Amino acid sequence: MKKSFKIISTILILSMIFILVVIVSLSFMSFITKKPVALFGYSYGVVETASMEPLIVPGDFVLIESMDPTTLKVGDVIAFKSVLGITIVHEIIYVHEVEGFITQGINNDVNDFEVEGYITHDEVIGKITHFGGHEIGSILIDSRLQIIGIIVIIVCIIFIIQSLHVIKLLMNRQKEKYASDLEKFKKELKENQEKLKNKI
Repeated sequence: MKKSFKIISTILILSMIFILVVIVSLSFMSFITKKPVALFGYSYGVVETASMEPLIVPGDFVLIESMDPTTLKVGDVIAFKSVLGITIVHEIIYVHEVEGFITQGINNDVNDFEVEGYITHDEVIGKITHFGGHEIGSILIDSRLQIIGIIVIIVCIIFIIQSLHVIKLLMNRQKEKYASDLEKFKKELKENQEKLKNKI
């Protein structure tokens, strides 16, 4: 019973560490590439600028749902591919049936038309459906290098622990095999000695 509990608790701890590492790694991938990371049919990223304050603040995690651009309307917050090669999260302020959308950051004085022109349907990544968590995200933005180092150290420690565990298991199996072979050899030796005695 204690052994089963220990195994289950170890699996749960490793699972939580794995999920944390995945989330943080995805966040950093988003930072580095300036693009959201696709996962399970959604795109995921972290906002780094204040252009959408007070609705979406720097450090907020955003979940981007891919959808038909023709269903988008004024007031929707979307993520789109900028002409600068980065992903921008802004609100739709105008919809043109043919050309696309004009967007603007809530906290910006001017819209994006001068730089981006119309945001065409193929430039739209998706609609922002959920956002939040800037308390954690802002730490990630401010301390990304330190956190990358911590993640690398944690992953290395987990790898070393697991490697040692595997080596220990292999050594135990080898010992068991040697013990089994020794017992078999002793048994055969004893049987041979008995045969010799009987012959004499």
